[in-house]
Amino acid sequence: MRESENGNEGTARMSFERRSFLRMGAVAAAGVAAAGLVACSPGTGDGNTTTSETTSTSSWRTAPAAVGDSEIVETYDCDVLVIGLGHAGCTALRAASEAGASVCAMVNQPESSMVFMSGGQVGHINSQFLGGNGVPTVDAVEFVNDWQVRSNNRSNPGLVMNYTNNCGTCFDWLTDCLTSGEKTAITIREWPNSDARHMTNYSGVKTWVGTANTGSYQTAMLQNCISIAVNAGGKIYYGTTGSQLITDSSGAVTGAYGKNDSGYVRVNASKGVIIATGDFSGNTDMCKDLLTEIVNAMGPDDSFSSVSGRDGSGIQMGYWAGGRLDPCMSAMDGAYIYPCDSPTDPLGATSALWINANGERYCNEGFGSTELEAFPGARQPSGDLYTIFDSNYEALIKAQPFGHMSFDYVNSDFSSLATTLTTSYTNGASGSNGTTTDDSSSSGGDKATMAATNVFAADTVETLGTYLGFTGTTLTNFVATVKRYNELCAQGIDEDFGKDSALLFPISNPPYYGYHGKKELGSIMVTTSGLLIDKNGQVLSEDYQPIKGLFAAGNASGSRFGFEYFTSIAGESLSMAQTMGMVTGGYVAKL
Repeated sequence: MRESENGNEGTARMSFERRSFLRMGAVAAAGVAAAGLVACSPGTGDGNTTTSETTSTSSWRTAPAAVGDSEIVETYDCDVLVIGLGHAGCTALRAASEAGASVCAMVNQPESSMVFMSGGQVGHINSQFLGGNGVPTVDAVEFVNDWQVRSNNRSNPGLVMNYTNNCGTCFDWLTDCLTSGEKTAITIREWPNSDARHMTNYSGVKTWVGTANTGSYQTAMLQNCISIAVNAGGKIYYGTTGSQLITDSSGAVTGAYGKNDSGYVRVNASKGVIIATGDFSGNTDMCKDLLTEIVNAMGPDDSFSSVSGRDGSGIQMGYWAGGRLDPCMSAMDGAYIYPCDSPTDPLGATSALWINANGERYCNEGFGSTELEAFPGARQPSGDLYTIFDSNYEALIKAQPFGHMSFDYVNSDFSSLATTLTTSYTNGASGSNGTTTDDSSSSGGDKATMAATNVFAADTVETLGTYLGFTGTTLTNFVATVKRYNELCAQGIDEDFGKDSALLFPISNPPYYGYHGKKELGSIMVTTSGLLIDKNGQVLSEDYQPIKGLFAAGNASGSRFGFEYFTSIAGESLSMAQTMGMVTGGYVAKL
């Protein structure tokens, strides 16, 4: 299952998978962690710009006219106001209420049709739930340091430690509304593992077991948070969209305006306002302005499409009130590409042999999680990228690190994959989908509507290459590349790209298999940066000082992932939204 993002203000759907929902992340990128300075360019130096070229033309940066007193139809006073009720907003509301604060929330959905964006995957560590199922305890320092390595130390280490120390508690707290039978029904990805693998370490980054598949229980868990707050006297403005923050003469945030069918509601919040409205991937203007790594690499194609559809309104409100934007704006999908061109990837996040349009290998396919190892794909020649493997695929899959898109062979079997591969071999040049490579690779439009990955199979490497569309020099290169890869596997040392020896599986047992994906801009799941915050979720000003009364959580907040979303446990984004919502809500209530 793919974790979805924060889903704040509750739009979207339950139960979809990271890769089976949509093949995203097909966009060129300009660099990786150590060389990602373009993605974090400070632009003109005004503290809130990302590129000098786009600042003057980005209309979203201009605040609207102030709300007039005559437009206000209702005023409400509380201690803590939460704007947005997705994963971060719901937990913030409950935590603040349980801490004794009077609470209020604005959410743009009607109460009768509240839904939450979620695949139900909550990646976390050290909960009673995980421990009760035999999952080993994780050392917090080791976990945080791995996080900082992945982000090139661009994530706020205090914030990450706060998350790390509270994510297990948050999961147990959220699931306290479930029956013992419902908790028993929650599965843990890749657990229990007969090989007793609970942590892997490849290329200097680590992964752990800890993904709880809560599925449709997520809705009950989040609705329970709302119910607890309401039963304690909390007020919810449904069908009301947060529009502007209210500040006093010192710049402190003291409340916010929300707009609904009746007009404007003014909510005064004596302790603070928590922005939990989700990301900005549905706002093309903001994407062009802020996602500089993607924009600088994608050339003249400046179109963006989004799964979440969030418009970035909460981030805009915080910016207009003096909040500083995360200098490293990142997205879940978008700045990397892996060789698959459909909603499903047959092998999952498997470090098979990857080959570019010139028929040449181009990277260490096993460098950490998929988000990291797929960065080099964005810098390859235009055309397709290819995944190549052989009939020893079960051993290949079982050798992989845990993480996003990994094949969960513990909770499922290989029968479906075996059927696909058998069909691909039977169909020859038309592949598992019964189409030629030209037909399957030229599909355009929304990848969510595309057919499953077209897999090809052949008894010789050269024949497989022809099925995949290689000809002439590129076919010669393709055959030579496979031969060279087999030589590296035989000697157990990847002298070309440094792939971990445990992941070197030769292409030597026919039939040989391959599939491919076009290098192009795909839909962005969500953006994963926003308002710069400190370890408690308080929004920072242009001079990096906390703004009194202003907080953010979930995808409206930055400081979490650095230049690109990544994961050491699948489902960490969902978990971080929930956890930091809880932590921030409790913190604000005690001010």
